[in-house]
Amino acid sequence: MKKKNINKISVILFAVVVFMVSGEIILSSTPVLANQKTEHVQLHRKKKKKKNKKKQTPIYKIGETFKVGDVEYTINSKETAQNIGGEFGENANGTYLILNVTVKNNGSKSITITDSFFKLLKGKAKYETDSAAGIFANEDGDFFYSDLNPENSVTGNVVFDLNPETVSDPNLQLQVQTGYWGTQKGLVSINS
Repeated sequence: MKKKNINKISVILFAVVVFMVSGEIILSSTPVLANQKTEHVQLHRKKKKKKNKKKQTPIYKIGETFKVGDVEYTINSKETAQNIGGEFGENANGTYLILNVTVKNNGSKSITITDSFFKLLKGKAKYETDSAAGIFANEDGDFFYSDLNPENSVTGNVVFDLNPETVSDPNLQLQVQTGYWGTQKGLVSINS
């Protein structure tokens, strides 16, 4: 009998302990789950706010000086032409858009200016420079592929061969960047 009583008492004690532990787990886990859900919702909201607060790239105008990284740009003027370089020069397929640009190196290392620093954007379309026409537009040949030491600046012409309607499109923007890979970029409205 003693054995049966000890077994019954052991089973009852075990059941009570299991019941108490289960109750404690259930009671203590409910607030944690609620807090976790609240924290998850709050984190999700913060991420949404960060996405909504994505930094807008300012759009500059011709004549304004602005910085992109350690490089300072000024788009001095724009003009159009059908030919660059005269009789032995280049004729446009459409119309040449010629942008006179000043680039200043405010960094601590020399940079090499290339035509890849400049692209035109209109909606999703991207327009590259016309390198051959750019050679004729920069008679001194000291703009593209020249090293620009810190604190120095250089002025030259960037040429694009475009459809005449694109040249006058109010949404046309020049995108400038800091280097070949273009990790930092700036935008200039061409026709406003």
